[in-house]
Amino acid sequence: MQSTISVREARSLVGRATLRAGTSARAVLDGGDVEGAFVFAYDGYRMAAEALLARQGLRATGGDGSHMTVEDAVSAQFGKVIPAFAKATFERMRRTRHAAQYLDLDAAPITDLDAAWAIGKASAAVAGVKALLEKSPPGRFLSDGAGQA
Repeated sequence: MQSTISVREARSLVGRATLRAGTSARAVLDGGDVEGAFVFAYDGYRMAAEALLARQGLRATGGDGSHMTVEDAVSAQFGKVIPAFAKATFERMRRTRHAAQYLDLDAAPITDLDAAWAIGKASAAVAGVKALLEKSPPGRFLSDGAGQA
């Protein structure tokens, strides 16, 4: 049985992810900040992923590689049941956000279509996490990638 803390943390992260991936990202895009919209969408996407880990009583440590750790853990466990968390999608989201957040002048520019794609993927990820947590909350150390312990 999961601790009350992990359930509360997961709920809090899902709430934050919902605002960041939807409301904030769309408002920023409507305001003309394409890179900012992508970053907000990614933040919501990542928070939704972290909610799944929190529900398992897990958390990535901060610092270098922490986003990649979340990517690896969540895409491996939940990529089949929540297609928005497929490894290739997660990697594209993370790398593009990194280029925007840390001003990579060699990276391809982020377009309105890229930002809209990111908002759509983040919204799908949040919806998938909400559905999974309501229907069948994951236990720790999944082996089949389908949300069952």
